[in-house]
Amino acid sequence: MTNFVHKTINGLKSLLDEKGAIKLFCSEGYIIEGLVTFSPTKASLNEIQNFQSNHKFTLPEDYLKFISQHNGAKIFEILAEGENIGGGLHLFSLEDIEEELKYEDLFEGINGIPIGYLLEECHLMIDKDRVNHGEPNYLFIFESGSEYNPLNLNFEIFLDRYIMSNGDAFWDWKYYTAKNYYRTR
Repeated sequence: MTNFVHKTINGLKSLLDEKGAIKLFCSEGYIIEGLVTFSPTKASLNEIQNFQSNHKFTLPEDYLKFISQHNGAKIFEILAEGENIGGGLHLFSLEDIEEELKYEDLFEGINGIPIGYLLEECHLMIDKDRVNHGEPNYLFIFESGSEYNPLNLNFEIFLDRYIMSNGDAFWDWKYYTAKNYYRTR
């Protein structure tokens, strides 16, 4: 693994204006303004070690690189006439993850760690079993408390593609062909 998380983050930061906003070219020619904010704090080595010890789990290297640079972020929240109306990807801090894990009923039967929230009611999850078995494709989407679907990606590739696609659900693109695209609209 090359571990390019820092390059992806720094590349995105270089495109932001002084308010943290960016113009996004979206599907079908739409242009929107998005807001990007990174936590100014880093997860300390002590915080990371405590988290891993409490959960008896070693976080993947690429995700560790992210939280040791920024302990949380909000990427591509939508700005409508200058007002933040939400949306986008919310990457949790270690403290946010602890809060999410308190909702045991939501994650019942899933051996995963929620690291983010996106697309209204979708959690981005690190599958602990896959990480423990050395499987590099450990990222899942947990939708509306019902479906636990593999993304066949790790964190750094997900983040890179999410940013390159301007926050679009790129993981669904393989299902859109010319034949079915217009039927799903």
